[in-house]
Amino acid sequence: MHSRGGATGGRPARNTEYEEALLTIIRRLRAQDTGTNSTIGRVLLDSTVARHSSKVARTLATSDELTGLPDEDVAKLIRQRAKRWGQKLNSKGGNSTKALRFEISGRSLSSIRTTLKLMKWSVEEASPTIIERLPSDQLRKVARDHIRRSIERILAGEDVPNFSESTDYDVLLPDGTRLAPKKVFGLALEEALGIEAFPQHFSSGFSQPCFEIIQAAGFHIVGKPSESLSSEAMQQALRDIPLDDGDRSAIEGNPKIVVHIQRERASGLSRQKKAAFVREHGELFCERCGFRPVSTYGPYVGDSCIEVHHALIQVKDMVPGHETKLEDLQCLCANCHRVTHREMALGIAANS
Repeated sequence: MHSRGGATGGRPARNTEYEEALLTIIRRLRAQDTGTNSTIGRVLLDSTVARHSSKVARTLATSDELTGLPDEDVAKLIRQRAKRWGQKLNSKGGNSTKALRFEISGRSLSSIRTTLKLMKWSVEEASPTIIERLPSDQLRKVARDHIRRSIERILAGEDVPNFSESTDYDVLLPDGTRLAPKKVFGLALEEALGIEAFPQHFSSGFSQPCFEIIQAAGFHIVGKPSESLSSEAMQQALRDIPLDDGDRSAIEGNPKIVVHIQRERASGLSRQKKAAFVREHGELFCERCGFRPVSTYGPYVGDSCIEVHHALIQVKDMVPGHETKLEDLQCLCANCHRVTHREMALGIAANS
């Protein structure tokens, strides 16, 4: 349940009938309760500030406390505790109309929707609310920790209803998960500014604060992958790709796979990585299987068995201007390099 009022970014006040809505929700959820059970498992404070605390710390009421109480007393108890939450002892004031989250146990989503009598509705578009783009100095109040917490919340299943899925670019996480950049930034913006964020508040793109701040937080933004083949077709096609020194990759598409030389690699980057690796470890070896080629083939040709692999993002997925750091690269033997690329193409995790 949304809070009443609060910072709205210049838009009309929200949820002005908070008290009536809260009591209505409580009455409908508890309509079939008996004296010994409560449909509401617990009520949590769900404000931006409260989300930084554990669920236990932000619990306002539990089922044991609510069982047997009249609906009006339940609403009163919740509001009183919301008002006092986070206040110092003997302090006055406070807000009793904060955002709330109800936890319901033993009920399906469709059952809860029916009980609450939820319905779809729309507003006449004769006089739409105009949401202006926020200035850059406001957008740049989003910090690294805001982005990281936003990603954690999305991965935990939190919805970002004001933002749709991405169409051109994704935030690519180390495990291969892709998230919509505007969802990530929008949720972070809400925390940073204390507002409800909308797509009109900011623009996306590599020249915009949205992408710059996400990348500065340590996350890669890549283009959408092309339409993939079936699993059987992919495996058959991959058997025919002659990967050698790591300078070749596959463009995946339908109906065929085209092999081509990637021209976008930074010249000398592989040599720099190998030199740095030798300075740190004394010799080249495969970071995946531990193979040390110099021991087998000697110092003159052994190093040729080690190739440099882009561990976080393949070259074909990079956007113009992508910056690769040496720590983003791995030294792999030819066998492990080929296996790793096949795993990445098939979307499976490495064995080590």
